[in-house]
Amino acid sequence: MRRFVALPLLALTLTSATAIQVPSAVRLGGETLPAASCATRDTLWIHHYVAALYVPPKATPVAALQDPRRAKALQVQILSKTFLPSELPRKYRFALEQTLDGASLAAVAAAWRGLAVGDRVMVAYAPGAGLSLQLNERVVAKTGRHDVIDALLRTWADNEPVPARVNRVVAKHPCR
Repeated sequence: MRRFVALPLLALTLTSATAIQVPSAVRLGGETLPAASCATRDTLWIHHYVAALYVPPKATPVAALQDPRRAKALQVQILSKTFLPSELPRKYRFALEQTLDGASLAAVAAAWRGLAVGDRVMVAYAPGAGLSLQLNERVVAKTGRHDVIDALLRTWADNEPVPARVNRVVAKHPCR
């Protein structure tokens, strides 16, 4: 049950997104990023969320995710709040506390508490511009630091090497 509560990065561990459409690409910092992995999180008949990972063309997802010189984005759309915790999960909160300032952390926590069905969350990073977390295209938090991505990836990988986890999950959930 813990696997699907950590929304932003854990969305990569989902089943292929077939019935629910995700954008085939996003524009970030003047660059078009095609979807590299698409998935939905389902429990029985409940669709929790749909997610897509976007990286530069010809870039491997693991290389793009770990390289501060490459753009990357993860979009998640909330489909059900049935099992969504009311507060940001502790392990992700801890990772964000280590990398974000207090105001940004508070904004992310408030945005989490206000999530509703249909909301679209985008975590995006572009070289030079840095990382932004958006809720329905409204910027919630922003930082120039790439280490936020690194901290979230390490937390999501849960003691597994990040490259191995990313490669396994992306291979399991290609976009169609």
